[in-house]
Formats: sequence, C-alpha cells, structure tokens
Amino acid sequence: MLFKNLFTGALVSAAALLSSTSALAFDDYCTPKLNAYLGNVQKTVESEYISDRQKEVAQKILDKVKASRNDTKDCVLIDKLLP
Repeated sequence: MLFKNLFTGALVSAAALLSSTSALAFDDYCTPKLNAYLGNVQKTVESEYISDRQKEVAQKILDKVKASRNDTKDCVLIDKLLP
C-alpha cells in the first residue's frame, strides 16, 4: 500500500513538472517570434524606401503592441498580428 501511494505521488509530481515546463517552452517559442516580427516592423518605420502610409501603419502596430504587451501574452499578440 505504501509503495502504491509513493508511486502515485511521484507520478503526479512528474506530470505537474512536465506540464509546467511545456507551458514555459510555449512562451519561449512565441517571444522570439514576436520580437523578430517587431524588429522587421521597426525597420519598415525607419526605412527611407517605404511610403509614408506604410510607415504610419507600421508605427501604429508598434504603438498597439507597446501599449498591450504587458497585459497580453506574446502568443496572443502573434495570433492577432500574423494571419
């Protein structure tokens, strides 16, 4: 009986550990992807070869992300920004 309780406790602990690390890995996947996208948008804003209208749209994207990044997770922002 004691062995069964120990085994069950170890199994539950292992499952909790795996689920928490997979959630962290998911966040780590989204953040670099969002940062790369925002870097490209910033280059669009700074480019001299892009039309003013495209620069305005790119700047609006940067402003919206900056305003909501602390409240919204990166993966949600990627879903909103990238079709």
